[in-house]
Amino acid sequence: MSLTPFDICPNCSGEGTVHLVSTTEIRTVNKEAFAVPVDLFACQRCGEHFQTTEMEDSLVKARDMYRSKHGMVQPDQLIAWRRSLGLSQVELAAILGWGVATISRYENGKLQSDAHDKAMRMAMSSADTTMELVRNANDLDDHLRKRLIDELERKAASAALERAFTSSARTAPAESIRLDRLAQLVLLLSDADGIFVSKLNKLLFYSDFKFYQQYGRSLSGLAYERPPYGPVPSAFRLLYALLEQRGLIRQVEVSVGHAEGTQVLPLQPADRNLFDEDELGIILAIKKRFATMSANDISAASHREQAWIQTPMAALIDYTHAAALRF
Repeated sequence: MSLTPFDICPNCSGEGTVHLVSTTEIRTVNKEAFAVPVDLFACQRCGEHFQTTEMEDSLVKARDMYRSKHGMVQPDQLIAWRRSLGLSQVELAAILGWGVATISRYENGKLQSDAHDKAMRMAMSSADTTMELVRNANDLDDHLRKRLIDELERKAASAALERAFTSSARTAPAESIRLDRLAQLVLLLSDADGIFVSKLNKLLFYSDFKFYQQYGRSLSGLAYERPPYGPVPSAFRLLYALLEQRGLIRQVEVSVGHAEGTQVLPLQPADRNLFDEDELGIILAIKKRFATMSANDISAASHREQAWIQTPMAALIDYTHAAALRF
């Protein structure tokens, strides 16, 4: 927001006397005081202070601070959730069993009651809870009800798969998994016309271990296991099922020449903005290095790695083996 001082004070008509100042106001919300930073215009001649309609009211800011302090739903979160479901305020009011005016007030910054906040948080955090509300909403169009239930069932299935993956997947030492980056890493390493899961697993292994070799951390945050057929990411089957459920990939059973197995088909381009220049450099170099290798070839190459040779069957592969990578 661009704030320009008035040429003339609207109170005393002084010319060039109005300047923008930053100060603090004490505002009270539910008997709690908050020191709110505010911008306003002040006239050096008459001492009058005033704001324009573009400036955010300090009480609105204080309510936001109160909600943040108590972990309550913010207006922009409510709006984003409603829009993510493709609902109007009228339709959301029907689902929650509230008046339309109540939804409008909350979205415009009025502080919600504790009971309404609890109801919003439960619905926003659980597709199953929202689905139950949709099923029981009396004043809801049948077509809208069916669309929402179908969409929420998919979200509930995705949430269940995500919980299964995050509870099963082992992580690299002192690291955590960011699913958004991991999904884009899978898309980056996949081929437009499909890539065998066995090859994709090895590309993930080489990308993570090569990056660890040079920068001391992995790209994905995943640990790798040592089965008979070469290194694989921890809980990779759940990972690919989750990405498929989210519509990012499709898994198909194929036969190519003498090779049979599951291929991953990317359903959208990868978002490279989630990776910095060093990360992209390693990923693309690994993809190029093994581009002409078949799934069997790259599997055989991984069997010559110290990481595979010196790790007991079914054990996690220590990332320190990255120092001895052959590629």
